[in-house]
Amino acid sequence: MSLALNDLLICCRQLEHDRATERRKEVEKFKRLIRDPETVQHLDRHSDSKQGKYLNWDAVFRFLQRYVQKETESLKTAKPNVSASTQATRQKRMQEISSLVKYFIKCANKRAPRLKCQELLNYVMDTVKDSSNSAVYGADCSNILLKDILSVRKYWCEISQQQWLELFSVYFKLYLKPSQDINRVLVARIIQAVTKGCCSQTDGLNSKFLDFFSKAIQNARKEKISAGLNHILAAFIIFLKTLAVNFRIQVCELGDEILPTLLYVWTQHRLNDSLKEVIIELFQLQIYIHHPKGAKTQDKGAYESRKWRSILYNLYELLVNEISHIGSRGKYSSGSRNYAVKENLIELMADVCHQVFNEDTRSLEISQSYTTTQREFSDNSVPCKKRKIELGWDVIKDHLQKSQNDFELVPWLQIATQLISKYPANLPNCELSPLLMILYQLLPQRRHGERTPYVLRCLTEFALCQGKKSNLESSQKSDLLKLWIKIWSVIFRSISSEQIQAENFGLLGAIIQGHLVEVDREFWKLFTGSACKPSCPAVCCLTLALTGCVVPETVKMGMEQNICEVNRSFSLKELIMKWLLLYQLEDDFEDRTELPPILYSNFPHLALEKILVSLTMKNSKAAMNFFQSVPECEQHQKDKEEPSFSAVEELFLQTTFDKMDFLTVVKECAIEKHRSSIGFSVHQNLKELLDRYLLGLSEQCLNNDSSETTDTETLVRCSSLLVGVLGCYCYVGIITEEEAYKSELFQKAKSLMQCAGESITLFKDKTNEESRIVSLRNMMHLCTSCLCNCTKHTPNKIASGFFLRLLTSKLVNDIADICRNLVP
Repeated sequence: MSLALNDLLICCRQLEHDRATERRKEVEKFKRLIRDPETVQHLDRHSDSKQGKYLNWDAVFRFLQRYVQKETESLKTAKPNVSASTQATRQKRMQEISSLVKYFIKCANKRAPRLKCQELLNYVMDTVKDSSNSAVYGADCSNILLKDILSVRKYWCEISQQQWLELFSVYFKLYLKPSQDINRVLVARIIQAVTKGCCSQTDGLNSKFLDFFSKAIQNARKEKISAGLNHILAAFIIFLKTLAVNFRIQVCELGDEILPTLLYVWTQHRLNDSLKEVIIELFQLQIYIHHPKGAKTQDKGAYESRKWRSILYNLYELLVNEISHIGSRGKYSSGSRNYAVKENLIELMADVCHQVFNEDTRSLEISQSYTTTQREFSDNSVPCKKRKIELGWDVIKDHLQKSQNDFELVPWLQIATQLISKYPANLPNCELSPLLMILYQLLPQRRHGERTPYVLRCLTEFALCQGKKSNLESSQKSDLLKLWIKIWSVIFRSISSEQIQAENFGLLGAIIQGHLVEVDREFWKLFTGSACKPSCPAVCCLTLALTGCVVPETVKMGMEQNICEVNRSFSLKELIMKWLLLYQLEDDFEDRTELPPILYSNFPHLALEKILVSLTMKNSKAAMNFFQSVPECEQHQKDKEEPSFSAVEELFLQTTFDKMDFLTVVKECAIEKHRSSIGFSVHQNLKELLDRYLLGLSEQCLNNDSSETTDTETLVRCSSLLVGVLGCYCYVGIITEEEAYKSELFQKAKSLMQCAGESITLFKDKTNEESRIVSLRNMMHLCTSCLCNCTKHTPNKIASGFFLRLLTSKLVNDIADICRNLVP
């Protein structure tokens, strides 16, 4: 044994001395030794080797536990009736003992979790469960549990299912036990962490544990300040998400029982924002479980009860009041405030509106049963307060019309947008014209006001919704068309505004997609001139236009002059290609030094390439439709998906045993559409022109001397563009893959990636520069987004194969070396 460890062993034995004074003398020496570098190194090595014959961190911890036990017994056997100063001295002594344990754990686990989980957990549980221990010990042990055990992933895997359940029971009993000595917020945080551990590391909590949550939430009704309630509700949500799959009815019944309490807490107590957030999440979850995918009736998969219907109406009233309060608070507050309401509140309001809005009911008298206790409600001893509420689309229209203040207006625009987007069938045909008129009136009043983007988003969802309605009367279609023509005109006047460009193009695309307005030549001018630069929204809008419309041969500019009369070498398709790649008519390409924005922008995968290739086809509309009919590969689809409760909702719907014919129909249609689109003719002059533009763009990128080393992101993006175009040409059968490999575009793509590799080699010695690390990270993300591992024959798959050929072993090795050096 080394001299350092020998000193520590002697010190540890002294900590077990029968005399308290001798033990206390060794404490400072003990603290010095466990932070001594040589001692720490030996203890780490022995702990990692797991050889019990040498002194390691676990052995030292056992010495420390015996010291704590001796000190605790000494304090317990002391005289109870003493002066206040003596009591304070004892309390201080307890804090010192507890702090020593925390300090030791911090030293032992600073570099890695080396103490055994079971040793730590047993110490914590024994201390917390021992009622004779003071609140100081209990609080400090709870802190150790939360910060040093439950926050370490390695320990999560070592805690058994029985221990998780025991932790849950012990701490929930502590939370429900009314005591001034207990830090209920800390206990609630532990309950949240333990619930998460139970649900992810074990088979989950048993449904019998629902009683704990029910009691905790019901108790909140009596407490003006509900300490830790937000953590209890967060734990409850985690539990319900796990439990709902197998115990849906039980979860719904529990929601019917406890949600009135939360309505009461919201209306009668002053809640902080974090508690409101988690209550909103819980209500949202209950709506998903009661009404999967918005189902309204039992035969469609909904769970119905009279109590739940009452909760929905009361929740609707509460949300209307809350949104009005938020609007008023913003209206009268000084300084800058956000006009928009948080999305989770808007989504909940939209889901509730979907359930309570009914074409036959404009107003309803409801009972505020949550203002009485459960016993009073069941005994009917106290009459419930009644109140009249307004329902239906008239409520939304009134709020959009009555206020000119953006703080009050924007939340209702958000609600209308979300409701139309999520439940387009919820908007009755009779409401289309009145609502569109209101939105049109809001649009031109303050074109650059705060409300404008929200009005445009609402109009976008409205346009998509109208496009799905096939049963409109001719007179109604005529009225709507007149309004859409006016809106179309307003959008064109503000298209150059960068602040709302995304919303403007989004609305234009929705109008085109729904065939609400006939696309004229003025529309195509947007993609030929300087009104706006190529951007992601503009490219998405252009994609929709090419999918649904035939591209005119020419457009008229200025004083009714036909471009072909001025310069017959340019057609509309050429102008769009030049605009996308930023070749201006008046500029000489050879003299340009600044790289175009297209090389600095992130577009949807292969969106730009599909447009460029489609423009070179004789039938551009058919080519774009062919590209759009290809199902998106799983990898890029997963990148867009967010984890949600959707899969469980689908499971609930399947329990209705309804035959889901629409799935097979869609699949068959997709296959049929894909098969029928074969055989395309390319306009050879346009193809050669596109090749020339792309080669020129590559040369400009390679010759760019704007920085010390050429921007690797730009080189990779340009290379990706070239192989993407080649992949699209291969997919439509214009060229073969062998021809693509031999093409000048592919050789230029190789040169670009070679240049990128040289930049990365230079970067290897400059890994301390943050900007270069960010650039490398972005470049690696670009490379991975260009690769596709799907097995289907798609443009993505072909382009991915081409891009893979560009990655040299040296480039990959250099990236790996840099990543290895950056890892601490």
